[in-house]
Amino acid sequence: MLWLCLHFFRLPVECFSDGQDTEQPLFISEAGRIIGCNRQARRHGIQPGMTPTAARALVAHGHHHVRDPVREQHVLERLATWSGRFSPRVSLQAPAALLLEIEGSLRYFQGLEPLRQRILEGIRQLGHQVTIGIAPTPTAAWLLARAGDETPVTARKALGSRLGGLPVAILPVEQRVTDALQGLGCETIGDIRALPGAGATRRLGRGLLEMLQRAHGERPDPREDWHPPARFDRRLTFVEALADINALRPELQRLIDELCSNLRRHDAGVRRLRFALHHRQGRPTLLPVGVLSPCRDAGHLKWLLDRHLDGLTLSGDVVAIHLRAGRFHPMPDTSIALDLLDEADGSNAAEDWHRLIETLNSRLGESRVHRLAMRAEHRPEKAWAYQPPGSAIQQKAMPATVTRPCWLLEQPVPLKSPQGQPEYEATPLLLEDGPERIETGWWDGHDVTRDYYRARTRQGRRIWIFRDRRGQRRWYLHGIFA
Repeated sequence: MLWLCLHFFRLPVECFSDGQDTEQPLFISEAGRIIGCNRQARRHGIQPGMTPTAARALVAHGHHHVRDPVREQHVLERLATWSGRFSPRVSLQAPAALLLEIEGSLRYFQGLEPLRQRILEGIRQLGHQVTIGIAPTPTAAWLLARAGDETPVTARKALGSRLGGLPVAILPVEQRVTDALQGLGCETIGDIRALPGAGATRRLGRGLLEMLQRAHGERPDPREDWHPPARFDRRLTFVEALADINALRPELQRLIDELCSNLRRHDAGVRRLRFALHHRQGRPTLLPVGVLSPCRDAGHLKWLLDRHLDGLTLSGDVVAIHLRAGRFHPMPDTSIALDLLDEADGSNAAEDWHRLIETLNSRLGESRVHRLAMRAEHRPEKAWAYQPPGSAIQQKAMPATVTRPCWLLEQPVPLKSPQGQPEYEATPLLLEDGPERIETGWWDGHDVTRDYYRARTRQGRRIWIFRDRRGQRRWYLHGIFA
């Protein structure tokens, strides 16, 4: 096996900026000392080790936060879900690293270096900084990443020489162990490995030595795979409010990418996305995005979202966006290879039809797009109904002997019949076929008693008329044949 470790060495800061390159200075403290800051804060002279009071004296308008391990864990889990596009085996290495087993992915990505470059490009787009370690054991990859040594180690026999030169400062050990290492004069991992086993165990503890044995492949080094939750509910808060829709687009698209990575891990798709744009005041702006069939095609979802954004006017600056996805639907038949390559799923006629409806929904609104469904009803005006496109209904077939026009008037139009013969546009109609008698509806108060005829006008147009069999027995135009 070959492991790749992503070490997010600025995660305590990046978890508060959500990967945004803000112009506001941002610094993080722990136990009364600054432990990290962003680029803008460094420009003002803020350095790790300073007190927050001293930092605020340098930049009064900066944002200060106390380190939040829970927030860091949530960001790390989201990054683990995103990493699933590169390997089916991803595990967390708390507090700030991920481990990917990549040997099985090298063929898909045409080798180690293309895969590494693709991961680095994605990490940069997410707004994070990372060092990468590659080694045959997960612990060795982690130690290399912590040391900033990004030269891959692909052979297990080379682990001893490569790990032996790493400084002991990268080891995550207690202060007691650090003091013991200094007392023993150990400056590198190689120095620790050269100590007599019994004496080293007594002075440094069994945990450190076992970790080094795992790193060198001398002990099993099992890892628990990360399985993201089968739901998606993500809020993105901005350090600086966004007033332009074009500035919102990349942030909204980033949420879709995160969602689709989660869906791939579950072999699932979604049919409903609900975006909420939160403003400083007032109600949030809602952006519902729907598809007819379960989907995890990030490109298609982004395209549909763009159609909503094209006609949107913001009611105020946006301080946060919230994406909540609907229920996950299984999509087990989708090609895993296509998913790993982040390519769109295959297309067929049914999908093309679905995408047309989804496009109309995005442009016109779901409340304005319908399909017609037939109902088991003799009254023509009640023999059909609007249905949402894609809804599952049982179609009722018309009898083969019945011919009905496609264009049914919303209300029947009275016709003149001066000599008892119906007229249309002041000329007598020729009755070609009929009558078709309809007597029904007595149970709901809308009963009808009609004789329907197919007729032809003087100009040759075929129309559908009826004669009311009650009262004055008047004629009406009810439909037009195409």
